[in-house]
Amino acid sequence: MKKILILFVILFSCAFAALVISGRATGGQGIGNGSSADRGQLEQISLKFMEDLRFKDFQHAASYHSVEDRKKVNIPQLIEQWFAVKPEALDIMRYEIQKVDIDSTGKRGRVKIKTVLKILNADQIKEPEMMLYFFKDPAEGWIMELESSLR
Repeated sequence: MKKILILFVILFSCAFAALVISGRATGGQGIGNGSSADRGQLEQISLKFMEDLRFKDFQHAASYHSVEDRKKVNIPQLIEQWFAVKPEALDIMRYEIQKVDIDSTGKRGRVKIKTVLKILNADQIKEPEMMLYFFKDPAEGWIMELESSLR
């Protein structure tokens, strides 16, 4: 019985060590780097933001920015710079979150998204990847840095 218990402890220790090491090797995706609640919030905010872009609700898409910057952010212009097409000729067909990262302080985050879009006038389909950047404000929670995200 002792041998089985010792074997179990050794296997558990090896599995735990492998999990920690693999987390460090992948840029901190392992244990102790950002809570799952924070990751979930960043994922939900990013999906809502992409939905707003898909349905051309630029005013609501700007609402993920900080309060003082909401009035001066020009989402259609940023979209045109990012995708090199006017927003009215852009059909965002699909998007999926590929990765959510939170830094070691828990105050900065980024979300990598793969999109599938159609350029309506050119009948072209593109699959660009985008990175959305966030910071955690003590009063407002997670705030998207729209300009750095869409440039």
